[in-house]
Amino acid sequence: REKPAMSGGDLGNQFGGHFFNLLDAKNYQGLSQLFRQNSIVSFEGNNVQGMQKIIGLFQAFNKKYPKTKHQCTADTLPTPDGSNLVFLTGKRLDHQHSRIDTAVLISATVVLKKTDGKFWISNLIYRGEASGQNIPSNDMKVGAQFVGQFYKIYDSDHKKLGGIYTPKTVMKYETDKLQGAQMIMCKLTKGASDHIETQKRTKLGFRSVTFNSVKHEVKTLDIHPGAGGLLIQTSGFLAADGSTQGVKFGECFVLMKGQSGW
Repeated sequence: REKPAMSGGDLGNQFGGHFFNLLDAKNYQGLSQLFRQNSIVSFEGNNVQGMQKIIGLFQAFNKKYPKTKHQCTADTLPTPDGSNLVFLTGKRLDHQHSRIDTAVLISATVVLKKTDGKFWISNLIYRGEASGQNIPSNDMKVGAQFVGQFYKIYDSDHKKLGGIYTPKTVMKYETDKLQGAQMIMCKLTKGASDHIETQKRTKLGFRSVTFNSVKHEVKTLDIHPGAGGLLIQTSGFLAADGSTQGVKFGECFVLMKGQSGW
C-alpha cells in the first residue's frame, strides 16, 4: 500500500523527506517504486531516462558520496497538466562536508503525478556542487533563451516582466503564493503592496519586496520536457541594491507556449 510519506497534507515536504531518506539510506528498491520507464532525471547535469538507468545514476552518486544526509524544505504548486510541481531547497552533509556550516546547498525540482492513487515522479532535477548548462536537445534551446532574456529584463527594469505572466500564472515567492500578473508584479515592486492597500482600502496577504533593484548571476540551468511545457530550473547568486555580497538563489519555471509565443 502507499506509504504515508507520499499522501495527504503538505505533499512537498512529505515527499522531500521521503525521497531523501531513501537516497541517503541507499534504499534502491524504495526509490525504484517512485519512478516509471518514462521518468526523466537530471542529477548534477547528468541526464537519464527509465527506471534502471535512474537507479544506476543514484548508485553512482552514492558511490561518490558514500554517506549523505539531506535536509530540505519544499514549495508546491499545481502545474498546467494537473501534476504537482515541488521545489526543494536545503543542505547536504556528506563525507567531504560533515559540518552544517560547510554543507552543500542543494536545489531540486520534482514533477509528481498521481496514477491509480499512487504518486510517482515524471521529472527530477537535482543540483548541488556542479555548475553549468544542461540543455538536452536543440528544441529546448528556447528555454535557455527565455532564461537569458528573463534575468536580463529582471536586472535592468523588472517592471517590464509583466508581459510574460498571464492571469492564470501562479508564483511562489518565499512564503507568498501569488496568482496573476498584477499580484506577481506587485510582489516584485518595492512599495506596491502599500500603494494598492491604500488605493483599494483592502489588506493584501503579502508584502512587496524591500529592494529597488537586483542582479542575478546564474550558475546552473537545467531544462526538461514536462509539466505540460518546458520545465526549467536555475540557481546562482543574487545581490540587491548594488550589494557586493550575493546570496544563493534557486528557482524553477514551467514555460508554456501560447498563441503569441512562449
